[in-house]
Amino acid sequence: MKLNQKISQAVQHLDRVENQQFDHLDFEWENIKFQAASTKDVDGTNNIRLKASLGRLHFTVEDKNNRAMALERLFTTNMAIDGTYEIDKKGDINFSNITHTDTHKTGVNLMSALTVILLEAEIHLRALKAHLKPSG
Repeated sequence: MKLNQKISQAVQHLDRVENQQFDHLDFEWENIKFQAASTKDVDGTNNIRLKASLGRLHFTVEDKNNRAMALERLFTTNMAIDGTYEIDKKGDINFSNITHTDTHKTGVNLMSALTVILLEAEIHLRALKAHLKPSG
């Protein structure tokens, strides 16, 4: 019954935004804040760009096991997915994904494409985030 209710809520939400033609949005999913945009490069290539900060690596003295697991997941996952994970100077782990599309995606079409991208990355995002502390 819960799944049916969630599907109904999603359909109602999509019906409300159906005629809107936004091409970027910020949203939160699984306690991760994402920024998404549908863009067109100078060469005419259409893309969906998705970015998020997942959290910060533990210092070795804080939690060497979670740090090691996070680094292992980061490097092995980078070889297996379309997106990439990077470590910035502060130790924050950032996710980015650029997906080429046939047309400029807006509104419901952008949301549908983002849903597919996130479903594809979900396992990796959750597994890596589980070994990080919140960004500070």
